[in-house]
Amino acid sequence: MNTLSISDIFSNFSYYQEHYLSILSNPEQYATPVQGAYIQVWPLTHQDLYLGDLLQLWFSEKWLIQSPCQLLSDHPDNGTKKPLQRDHDLYLYQLAGSALSGSNRSRVWSLSEQKILRVELNSAFRYLCEFKGTSRPEVSKSELITALKKRGGSGNLNNTYK
Repeated sequence: MNTLSISDIFSNFSYYQEHYLSILSNPEQYATPVQGAYIQVWPLTHQDLYLGDLLQLWFSEKWLIQSPCQLLSDHPDNGTKKPLQRDHDLYLYQLAGSALSGSNRSRVWSLSEQKILRVELNSAFRYLCEFKGTSRPEVSKSELITALKKRGGSGNLNNTYK
């Protein structure tokens, strides 16, 4: 299986909802890379997120943004922010910022708009802790490398699996 995009996942969202548990229990499916899905929260190192991570966080509603956040303009140099709050619509998949200051530039998928939005969340640390509280399937690094080679993938495996 190749790397998925966020739009790929949401165009087949009902499939992932239906097969959620089998994906979580299969280390090879769990470790499907997702383009642009990561955590980069200072002072910690970059952490790639996989399909299983995102499904686990979304379906437990830990990364389903339901508290107010700030919608950031599409232009990265423009500091325009607009208040944004929606119920069961914003799915976090990229968390980038600082655990100490809380400032962040994160990305979510808007289910209602069917597009990616740039937002600033109230606390990057909260979402980092929710990720750290999830569990991943037990798989050795060599098993994961073998599975990734079978499907032609790679990725940053440091600090990912035992």
